[in-house]
Amino acid sequence: MLPTVILAMLCATLGVLGFDISCNSNLAVYWGQNSGASGSLPYQKPLGAYCDDSNVDIILLSFLYILKGAGGYPVLNFANVCDYTTNSSVPVFPGTQLMHCSDMGRDIKYCQSKGKVILLSIGGATAQLNSDAATFSQQVWDLFMEGSSPYRPFDDAIIDGVDLDFEQTSQMNIIQFANNMNQLFKSGTRKYYLTAAPQCPYPDANLGNLLAQAHVDMAFIQFYNSGWCDNSKYGLPRWPQSMNYYMWEAAWRNNSFANPNMKLYVGATAGQNAGNPSSYVSPDFFASELQELQGNYTDSFGGAMLWDMSWAYGSTPNYAANAKQALMRGSKCGATQGNCCSSKVPNPSLSRRRRSS
Repeated sequence: MLPTVILAMLCATLGVLGFDISCNSNLAVYWGQNSGASGSLPYQKPLGAYCDDSNVDIILLSFLYILKGAGGYPVLNFANVCDYTTNSSVPVFPGTQLMHCSDMGRDIKYCQSKGKVILLSIGGATAQLNSDAATFSQQVWDLFMEGSSPYRPFDDAIIDGVDLDFEQTSQMNIIQFANNMNQLFKSGTRKYYLTAAPQCPYPDANLGNLLAQAHVDMAFIQFYNSGWCDNSKYGLPRWPQSMNYYMWEAAWRNNSFANPNMKLYVGATAGQNAGNPSSYVSPDFFASELQELQGNYTDSFGGAMLWDMSWAYGSTPNYAANAKQALMRGSKCGATQGNCCSSKVPNPSLSRRRRSS
């Protein structure tokens, strides 16, 4: 075994290189909706203000919430950041409601230079899912990735993929959209990710078919706002009242997902009023939950997801830092789950080997 000092140096070097989807200690956080302001917390900061913090691996820009707005273009909303409805100095592309957020473009590139993955989350609770898959997938590629358009909300910044947070029935064929995006990703010059944020009842009513029929890299499962399967039910006897990661793990193990190596993330609200208060669990409770799940489900488990940045960083203790610290105690990366950043020795009896993609 490598000496602890050498291990620490190796892990630090890997951290600089950036995100590793094979790790079981990744932390994803939604940014953009400033939900902490409803709880009298400070307003969310610009995106770049969070990217010197090594605790966060994935930042989800929320949201692109109207698929087809004025002029046939989508509409973005990032609350107090780049909001043309409250700040007349924010430019909007002619004939559209599509904001031109140059500052965010610079922040995206800065965050990526720090090893962060930046995804654009499409949907949200008030989304208008009103486009066709062929048109919309090409628009997303042209506006935000390696395609070409005179309308580039983030200028020459290129996001690392898209997240689908569809919480109601979509008028768009979401499976066709996902397949189209995956094909476009293959034509690019960099790595892209397609992720989804299903609610915890399995299978999810709005995203279940997507996960079963299209390649999705990571599922940020919302173990909140659903009642019986929320984090607050963790540790209770199974059905009908229990946090149900075991159901998602069973589906994963039985090859019920189109991507047999899709990583599962445990989503939580990062504040008492970030969602339904009955879903919330304390930072220490969530840390213990993460460590147990990480240890018990060594192959499917990818890490944690938090809603949202304003709550996680506006609360004491910092919810994101607390969750990441817990995850790092059992951090493993790579197809063989080789131990990098933990002093623990892997337990072969816990590992259920998975075929590679």
